[in-house]
Amino acid sequence: MIRNVKLIPVFNSKGNLTVMAKVYTTKEVFSASVPAGTSTGKNEAVSLDVDVAIKRFNSIRTNFTGMDENEWRDVDTFIRQIDGTENFSNIGANVALAVSIAVARASVDNDLWRLERKYAKTRFPFPVGNIIGGGAHGGGTTWQEFLLIPYKAKSIIEAVYTNIEIWKIVGEELRREKLLIGRNIENAWMCKLDEEKTLEFLSKICEEWKVKLGIDFAASDFWDGKSYNYKKGKKLSKKEQIEYIVDVAKRFDLFYLEDPLEEEDFEGFHILKEELKDRLVIGDDLYCTNVKRLRKGIKNKSTNGIIIKPNQVGTLSQAEEVVKIAKENKITPIISHRSAETEDNWIADLAIAWRIPFIKTGIMGTERLSKLNRLIELWNSIPNVEMAKVW
Repeated sequence: MIRNVKLIPVFNSKGNLTVMAKVYTTKEVFSASVPAGTSTGKNEAVSLDVDVAIKRFNSIRTNFTGMDENEWRDVDTFIRQIDGTENFSNIGANVALAVSIAVARASVDNDLWRLERKYAKTRFPFPVGNIIGGGAHGGGTTWQEFLLIPYKAKSIIEAVYTNIEIWKIVGEELRREKLLIGRNIENAWMCKLDEEKTLEFLSKICEEWKVKLGIDFAASDFWDGKSYNYKKGKKLSKKEQIEYIVDVAKRFDLFYLEDPLEEEDFEGFHILKEELKDRLVIGDDLYCTNVKRLRKGIKNKSTNGIIIKPNQVGTLSQAEEVVKIAKENKITPIISHRSAETEDNWIADLAIAWRIPFIKTGIMGTERLSKLNRLIELWNSIPNVEMAKVW
């Protein structure tokens, strides 16, 4: 039984305030903190200023007293009813998610990976690591993230080790060639190379290490309503952007293409997916972990991949529904961190609970490694484990 719920302000990896929820039950206290995004979709649920959010929540928090934490989905429904809006503009998606996850943790004594136990074998996700960054996250490229996927790894520790070793090598090589600018907010390297030069540089290393290469384009950030505007003056129409992405994907053998077009171009995503049938064409800002937008994408056959960011929608059960619908329609879910992260590691558990085959966590930084180390801990604690079956 829930005895009390308390919110406290804590700092995220960008040095900004976010929310931690503490749920007091008759057993013990369970907590959760939530991240924030930098490159955000316009259809995301609303996260409120922390002081405002805590003040509003304190006026209604006694309503949770006496509720059963084991019925965490019912608690989520109650949170949505209390807010009364579709986008959590009253109490804030940051508050809603923090309370939602803390209650769910209470239902399974902190082991979120046990939320769903239907299978004899427990599958672990392949980590998708941000190696070189740009765009809104900081860096020389218009595209936001250049990503590694260690698809040959036989264990989670091998997968994490592979990404970290490549991260070290890339940093040393960029420094040696006097191309290094520094690290960005996700601890990816920033360099002086443009998009294609970065791909040429990484392709050789990826081939040596046998990892797949991907891009998070974050295309909405450089779309002005008429054209895609690149940092060095290049302007592309919608048609030209599609042609360019197809060309780049084939030339550099890109497997993973996230948000290659702006967030309302469902038709353009469909064209790309048809042109690149053997790769993942993924919507993040396109969907914002929103059921209505996912159903529109399904109707338009827009993508075969979807980013799952629970703070985009507000509660755990809403994110769970999006994962379920995506899988039913053969759309691969990828659970993801945000650029402004906390040390909390709940996305690692959710990847296992929901059998999500990929997890975006970044590669280095305490707030990124906390998720990866949680996966390693669980690999060595849970019987009958294996890597996800996606290749």
